[in-house]
Amino acid sequence: MGKAKEILRLHRLGLSYRDIAGSTGCGKTVVGETIRRAKEVGILDDWEQRLETELELLLYAQDTPPRVSTDEPDISLVLVELARPNMTRQLLWEEYRIAHPGGLMYSQFCDRIRQALKADRIDYHKPHPAGQECEVDWAGTTIPYFDMDNRCFREAHIFVAVLPASNYPFLYAYENEQQESFVDGHIRAFECFGGTPRILIPDCVKTAVTKTDRFDPLLNKSYREMAAYYDITIVPARPRKPKDKNMVENAVGNISRRILARMRDMRFTRLEQINQTLAVLLAEFREEPFQKLPGCRRSTFEQIEKSALKPLPNSRYELALFHELKIGTDYHVPFEGFCYSVPFEHRGKPCTVRSTPTTIEIFVTGERISVHQRRRDGERYVTRLEHMPEQHKVVSVWNKEAFLDWAANHGDHTVAFVGEVFRTIPHSIAAYRVCMGVAKRAGTATAEEVDKACALALDSRQFTSRYFELALARVRMEVVPPSGENSVVHSNIRGAKAFSGGNHHA
Repeated sequence: MGKAKEILRLHRLGLSYRDIAGSTGCGKTVVGETIRRAKEVGILDDWEQRLETELELLLYAQDTPPRVSTDEPDISLVLVELARPNMTRQLLWEEYRIAHPGGLMYSQFCDRIRQALKADRIDYHKPHPAGQECEVDWAGTTIPYFDMDNRCFREAHIFVAVLPASNYPFLYAYENEQQESFVDGHIRAFECFGGTPRILIPDCVKTAVTKTDRFDPLLNKSYREMAAYYDITIVPARPRKPKDKNMVENAVGNISRRILARMRDMRFTRLEQINQTLAVLLAEFREEPFQKLPGCRRSTFEQIEKSALKPLPNSRYELALFHELKIGTDYHVPFEGFCYSVPFEHRGKPCTVRSTPTTIEIFVTGERISVHQRRRDGERYVTRLEHMPEQHKVVSVWNKEAFLDWAANHGDHTVAFVGEVFRTIPHSIAAYRVCMGVAKRAGTATAEEVDKACALALDSRQFTSRYFELALARVRMEVVPPSGENSVVHSNIRGAKAFSGGNHHA
């Protein structure tokens, strides 16, 4: 209608159809048709007094309305079908064309769908108060590097955190996206920001959400404990709702184009090199001025957001991982190559192991029943005496050093005998049993007798408690004094001569 009004205005000024067409960009036929219609309805002189809607009705009411196809698709049904798994627009259009051979072409069919979706769309501007939120995600783009230690190529994964109020970003590269990397990225981001927000908005990844739910998601224990340490509330983004964390989504795109793309031809051999390069490029990115707002990301952060963050705790959070395991019948919990004891009453029960770099805590039904220093090397079983039943406490004192100390109190041959027992018997439990048998059979024997018995066993190369018993008996027989020394003299007692020769008679 703007061009129609301009045609009528120029016609009133006395311009020719050619000049009017050149000024308005219309053909001479259009100019003549517009002037003709204005004359027919009698508005050639008073068209300025008319509203645009009235003018349009008067000029073009005689036009034939556009033909509406009787083969129009049922868009409401199409949208319902399109929401089903694995459904595509192409398949729906093919089915539509089978039912309506003279219907819309594919481009028109898709246009109808776009118009319907656009009519239902209502955008919402989400406010971002300063210091209130922090959105986190992993960048989709990775950075390749050659691991010199393992002699292989790897991909560095980029952790991204953004404060929405100032659009202030943080980046850090990790070798994977596992729990340790995810939590460490948060800790480094808080330390970089110099404070903590009130709310964390992560994606629905397993390192943040164990079980997704639109209203009540089940949070990962390690992630929840980290947030509790910093007094932060976790509000995960809803599944398939990227606008719940739109700022970090936009930041990931900007970072991929402005930082990661600049690193495409760089060669790295360590993660440290990647993080050093990221730090330099990130500092430049923070200084880039906004296109539509005053200042830059760094200046906006320092002006409105830095002071609004909560202060950091006095100490850094120590990462804790949780593992659902089961206590063995030997009242030990196996974890990363070592076995940690619990009170024997809990044997066979399911438990939760909370592991940090320094400690191992074991919980049953939410109650902590055992704490151990984390073992990195040494004896596989870590057992506390108070966790054992009484019958096991006696056995628990068995060890090679204890038996060697006992042997040292009886002589050098005894020490050598015990040493040979442990050398020739490969299994420590079997060697303990032999030494226990020797100590028990020694009984009330003197240290000298035990040492001589061990000397006989060494000479015979017999290292059993049974042979030691026989050797000890032999030693004791040898040390018994001769029978004549303590014989009793009496007139009614006959000696050996009374029974020799066979010539004596009673």
